[in-house]
Amino acid sequence: MIPQPGALDLSDPDVVVRHAGPPHAYFGRLRREAPVCWHPAPSEQSGTLPLHSGYWVISKYADVVQISRNPRVFSSEAGSHMLGDPAPDELAGMRLTLIAMDPPRHAKYRRLVQRGFTPRMVSQLEPRIRRHASEIVGRVAGRGACEFVEELACELPLILICELMGIPTDDRKKVFDWSNQLVGSDDPDYQRGANPQAVAAEMWLYSNWLAEQKRAAPDDTLISAYVHGEVDGETITPAELNNFFVLLAVAGSETTRNATSHFVRLLAEHPEQYARLRADLDALLPGAIEEALRFSPPVMYFRRTATADTVVRGTQIRAGDKVYLSYPSANRDEDAFPDADRFDVARTPNHHLAFGIGEHFCLGASFARMQLRCILREVLTRLPDLALAGPCELQRGTLIHGVKRMPVRFGAAGARRS
Repeated sequence: MIPQPGALDLSDPDVVVRHAGPPHAYFGRLRREAPVCWHPAPSEQSGTLPLHSGYWVISKYADVVQISRNPRVFSSEAGSHMLGDPAPDELAGMRLTLIAMDPPRHAKYRRLVQRGFTPRMVSQLEPRIRRHASEIVGRVAGRGACEFVEELACELPLILICELMGIPTDDRKKVFDWSNQLVGSDDPDYQRGANPQAVAAEMWLYSNWLAEQKRAAPDDTLISAYVHGEVDGETITPAELNNFFVLLAVAGSETTRNATSHFVRLLAEHPEQYARLRADLDALLPGAIEEALRFSPPVMYFRRTATADTVVRGTQIRAGDKVYLSYPSANRDEDAFPDADRFDVARTPNHHLAFGIGEHFCLGASFARMQLRCILREVLTRLPDLALAGPCELQRGTLIHGVKRMPVRFGAAGARRS
């Protein structure tokens, strides 16, 4: 039996909260029975945000890879990469940001800042990242308990992305709040009455101010590189810069923050794997991070638009059709990962898609991995017997699998540096 269209509305921001995470049972059924499944538009009465046209849900690993590697046929630029169908002027604005560009334009803009995220450059940042991680964990180590998301997971990615962008220390809290309000626009705890357009406008004004500082005094920050960069002999426009600023500020902090929180949550939920990791931390930590990214990827989907008639797994996709690439589903595909629903800190190989693949493979993947290794090593060595001290509260939304709150407790020995 093919799953009934509308049996589960993926545009409903309460789906993740109701299912305590992405709806893995539903995706498993799609992979078995309808790996390319039509998801109709929600009715105007459904209350979902925002209203969109229907789309094809792509649930198999091989298909997500194939589509991601074929931007000529499956475009990020032809339609929104998000679920909603924007008005033409909004779509034009979206196309000014890296995540919504197609080749060859995408590569030209990406090249302006790519050098700052190479493995070699990230390696040079390691001492600074380790120092920050040590200070962050040190602030809570003697207390025996803390709110993990706010006091530990949020701090390192926020500090580092602000440093790389050239944002003054005193303004980090602004960036933190703006990012939460944009990504958490469906969650009342983050929204605080602000609409996303107003928040974006505030960020653009700040971006313009920051750009003026970098024009007057160039430095080695990412914003300075963009301000003084050229594409096809033309300088970057203010609108392009503003969109780049918003993308970096949000993507540079939200995804790593949630990956950090999910890692600790998964260890708490799988005590046998936690014990296994502690017994051989040096050998297993890098692979354990990859497994947490596979098992609970922070980004749940991106959308693409077909530019020509094509066929995916025997299903006709028409030009103009939208496709929804499900990363949680691809990462649990039984054909790609043996025993895919088992969390295994020693899993190898592990070619997960948490960072995407193809043209839009995450620009900051090496940077994120370094942060995760540094902060999680500090957490696991300085906060012994780490355990959940209350329920883990998930963020309401459709794009980010986010953790809002996660109280933890740990042993008194945490005051000592291992």
